[in-house]
Amino acid sequence: MTTNCRNDCVEPFEFPKKIYNRAGLARIDYRIGSYADFREAMFRKLNENEVLKNWTHREPDDPGIALLEGAAVLGDILTFYQELYANESYLRTAQWRESIADLVRLVGYQLSPGVGGKATFAFKFKGDKPITIPAGFPLKAQLAGITPPVDFETTTETVAYPDLSQFNLYRPYLLPNIQKGTNSFSLETANLKVDLNKGDRLFLAVTPSQSETDRQIVVIKEIKKRFDRTEIYIEGSWQSADVGKNIYAYKLGRSFRHFGHNSPPNFVTVEGDNTVTKNVRFSRRLNLKNSTLSPTSMPLDTEVDDISVGAILLVQLQLTNRSGIGSEHFFERKVSKVSQRSLTWDVGPLTAGTTIVEINSSITTKNLIYTDIRTIEFLEVIGEKFLLQGVYQEKSSRSLTKLLYFSNSQAYQHLDRRLLAFVKPDGTHETLTVSIDKNQIDADNSVKLRHLYLPNFSQDFSIKDFPLLAEPQVTVYGNLVAANQGKTEKEAVLGNGDSRQKFQTFKLPKSPLTYHHLPGATPPEAPELQIYVSDRLWQRVPAFFNQQPDAEIYIVREDSNGDSWVQFGDGTTGKQLPSGIKNIVAKYRTGIGAYGALKLETKVQASGRLDRLDRIDLPGIVTGGAAPETGENAKAAAPGKIQSLDRLVSLQDFESETLAIPGVAKALATWELVDNVPSVVVTVLMETGRTQEFTTVAEILSNLDRCRGAQRFPIAVPEGKRKYVYIAANVAFDPTCRWNLLQKDIQAALGVTGENQGLFSLQNRRFGQKEYTTRIAGIIQNVPGVLWVEVKGLISLGTADDPTQLNLPQAIASHPIISCTPQQILSLHPSHLKLNPLSPPSSNPC
Repeated sequence: MTTNCRNDCVEPFEFPKKIYNRAGLARIDYRIGSYADFREAMFRKLNENEVLKNWTHREPDDPGIALLEGAAVLGDILTFYQELYANESYLRTAQWRESIADLVRLVGYQLSPGVGGKATFAFKFKGDKPITIPAGFPLKAQLAGITPPVDFETTTETVAYPDLSQFNLYRPYLLPNIQKGTNSFSLETANLKVDLNKGDRLFLAVTPSQSETDRQIVVIKEIKKRFDRTEIYIEGSWQSADVGKNIYAYKLGRSFRHFGHNSPPNFVTVEGDNTVTKNVRFSRRLNLKNSTLSPTSMPLDTEVDDISVGAILLVQLQLTNRSGIGSEHFFERKVSKVSQRSLTWDVGPLTAGTTIVEINSSITTKNLIYTDIRTIEFLEVIGEKFLLQGVYQEKSSRSLTKLLYFSNSQAYQHLDRRLLAFVKPDGTHETLTVSIDKNQIDADNSVKLRHLYLPNFSQDFSIKDFPLLAEPQVTVYGNLVAANQGKTEKEAVLGNGDSRQKFQTFKLPKSPLTYHHLPGATPPEAPELQIYVSDRLWQRVPAFFNQQPDAEIYIVREDSNGDSWVQFGDGTTGKQLPSGIKNIVAKYRTGIGAYGALKLETKVQASGRLDRLDRIDLPGIVTGGAAPETGENAKAAAPGKIQSLDRLVSLQDFESETLAIPGVAKALATWELVDNVPSVVVTVLMETGRTQEFTTVAEILSNLDRCRGAQRFPIAVPEGKRKYVYIAANVAFDPTCRWNLLQKDIQAALGVTGENQGLFSLQNRRFGQKEYTTRIAGIIQNVPGVLWVEVKGLISLGTADDPTQLNLPQAIASHPIISCTPQQILSLHPSHLKLNPLSPPSSNPC
């Protein structure tokens, strides 16, 4: 009801509409009317005209009516663009990036350009000689989510070694003591001078110099090579007492017995006219020389013609004293002489040809000088004895600061102070600089396990990822080369210098110009551009302000189309260009925005030639690349930077500078005590998947404070995290609405579809801000088409770099409030929103 009508009458028609906008609106209403308003106003004028009031036909088949409707369409279009341009004229209401860029440029703010990505590539070479990878070597990589292949170029010259192309590291080991029941032994392969095979016999002795030492003959069951050691597995196991670390072994060949050992126990002989049965004497005194044998002469039970002087014999026998008390003994002796002859044992019946070997010393000990020749066994030794130890076992340790590298000394030496990339099968990766123990470098360039010292790994790696005895889990790349995005274009002649013109401006032939982060610079992005004027390199500066008249400088600016323009001075702030024909030359690179992992089933391609190059890998992901700064970000960052006059004074200044860095999604500066020291704490939340770029942001902020800040207090830059929530709700909706469209509206209202608006959008969230079940219900309830809503579940899922990896709750529970720490922001991922549609019950027909 209006002031002129006290009844419920229709509002009077008002045209043109009065323009009125209260302060603080997000949108300016600047239209005096729409198509319907223009049409209605003109028809009312027809009705009021005395001449035309009888013209009552209002259908568009009348040419006059069609003309009026056409005028209404024109008025609708004009007022639409009037309102659009009016909104684009103010920073708060502008939507187009071009408009925002023009507005903030008026007060000295430049939108950040697109930044090129950076990555570390791993080169794999064939052969054994080092290869030099030059700086500027071109590469191409197809990244997921980016259609054209991305160009990269190496940043430094690097010497690559084929041995370090790809390898594994292992956890520390121990060699256990040899105990009763041990069935596996090992020795360094380099110390193994004999050929061992399955079925070979070994003689194991604890202390060969002691005749009564524990000993055992075993049969080899299996031979394995593991790193620098040969592992021997035997049939059965060691049956004597615990030995300790070492045990000696002999490879056995043939076995022999003492001549006469197989004589019958007695024999019949003739004495005169009678036959007499006599016993064969098997006893031999080993320290007495007789007419037949010396104490070191050992007749074998068979003739052998291939025993050589110097061969080793192991002698096992039973030694006794005069009273017949004795024990089993073992001796290692060397053959000093070999002879062949016929021999009769004592007065026994056995006479035969035999081989007599002379050993280098007697086989008696103390007063044990007697033996029964039937107990003597000679074991032929093949090769020399060797020392056995236990087999590798994984050492019980959780530390990752010392791992093992298996290769030769030369390759080990090249690892000192070298950057390595560690990659797990699931793509988890990390790069660390390692060091070596120079005392483990051998002159003989031997191949063995050596210690490698590392800094602390992240929590994504554990000692279980570096097994010693199982299949390796982590691939290590040693020939790493840093590269950044950008293709070096052909040198371009920009034009002719003219000393009569001020602020000469030239456009680069190709775009986008590559920029990279340069901590310490202002702004912190530097273009890959060199400008030569008459073959002299000029210097780029951020602005002409306060420059000397003779300074050989230029500035670079980007337009709304992404093209780059180079501008020179006017002779007052910067030197004017000298006159010349084609004397302005540019060397530059193009390409920005590379970010992400290598596309599946694709490989990194070398655009140049390198000898013996096998392949190129991307151990991690490409980081740092970003598109040009968006208008919405500039609207938030520009006012603060303008007010700071390019200084870092207030907390808002730190926030504004941080938001202008590509890849930063949210920033909060606070004044806190850190370890009892007053500090400025800038909590930085990176865009999803860009946490690896956090260190670059921290370095940029540190340099900004050093160059443009007060430097009266330390700067702490903790990393912000997204804390994800799970929401389950029953939603009753109007049956005339389509559920799939209504569901999208609910997601937009909650801010899970990527828009800047919505309850959980970053623009509307603050660090440490709580959320309530009642507010979530109210947001959903306000969506047109929703009849009522019941929030059944509101649960915290925790933080994660990849929200899809979070475990969803099995049981639905609703908490009235979800809180988070001052370094966290509540977020809602589309997969964490469960909406259960309910149709209202139909009404009774009567």
